[in-house]
Amino acid sequence: MRIVKLSKNHRLALEEFLSTLDSRTTYDYTRFGYRIKSPSETAVKILDEIAIGNSVGYVIIDNKRILGFGHLDFFSKKEKRHVVKLGIILKQRQHGKGLGRRLLDSMIVDATKMGIEKIWLATYADNQRAFRLYLSRGFGVEGVFRKEEKARGRYRDVISMALFLKETGDRD
Repeated sequence: MRIVKLSKNHRLALEEFLSTLDSRTTYDYTRFGYRIKSPSETAVKILDEIAIGNSVGYVIIDNKRILGFGHLDFFSKKEKRHVVKLGIILKQRQHGKGLGRRLLDSMIVDATKMGIEKIWLATYADNQRAFRLYLSRGFGVEGVFRKEEKARGRYRDVISMALFLKETGDRD
């Protein structure tokens, strides 16, 4: 099992990965990451974003199968070039095996090498496994958006989190 940067050579494996995600994972990820319509369309969109330099993708590969996918997305505004948005998605049966931690750690190392100063993400408050993982890697809560979403009569809070890779001393 290894973590590599996503490339066009992974298109079919990425399509297969996206097609095997359970409905809850797909629903949650679609709120913060890429919209998963059809696996084929989504894979092409992800690879296009990487090709034009808007994103860097990472995959956990085991025997040519993708078990997890992560991305660091760049902001287009000049004022936000020091910040990336992070997203991670794992197949549900891979949860609890340390793969998310390994993927996150690789992405943090890579962001540091790229000179990124802040990694930002959003997660659902009820996704405690992800929330605890981010806290354990140094992310802090920037804010909680209470009752941010309502689906099937149920409210969900969204937590904004960040990891500062380079403290500037500036605090507004």
